[in-house]
Amino acid sequence: MNKVELKDGQVILFHRQHAKRPIYHMRIHVRGMQDVYGNKVTYVQESTGETDLEEAKRYALDKYDDLRLRAKKKEPVKQLTFEDLYVIWWADKRQRLEALQHAKGRNGISQRVTWYEKHAQRYWLPYFGSMKLDEMTHAFVQGYWNWRMTYWARADETERKRHANHALQPAKKAWTWSRALCVRYLAGRTA
Repeated sequence: MNKVELKDGQVILFHRQHAKRPIYHMRIHVRGMQDVYGNKVTYVQESTGETDLEEAKRYALDKYDDLRLRAKKKEPVKQLTFEDLYVIWWADKRQRLEALQHAKGRNGISQRVTWYEKHAQRYWLPYFGSMKLDEMTHAFVQGYWNWRMTYWARADETERKRHANHALQPAKKAWTWSRALCVRYLAGRTA
């Protein structure tokens, strides 16, 4: 509906049918786009958030330029969040930990796998999860340590009861291990 083509059809603006508000959406095609796995991406489609055609055009053309630059640099079209990268990293890390467990002749789930999963779900993903890697500042990363040190002091009574062995101050060894792992992960993503 109300289709507008720009850049010889590589950028298309349109209204969604039956939408409550006349917000323009865009569909952009740039040759050479890829996802985080290196797979070909044909087009990107999302909302411009604009009801004014001229503003929607400006927004879409800015996005088109950004996607062209990303394709040229062979970067993924979507800006990765910490959680996106964690999912990729954890699949590989878990496989290596399980192979090590199996090589040692041990059955069952590795305690290290359990530790990583609990830590990620309780601490890393709630704090870093939705943050885009390109936007992650040194100050934000440094803020994690204060957030982590006060986690159990801020936790509600139900959370504390579910984890009766929690400590208001993390043990020095747990803190050192968590800090080293997080620093390695954020720096090289190869912990």
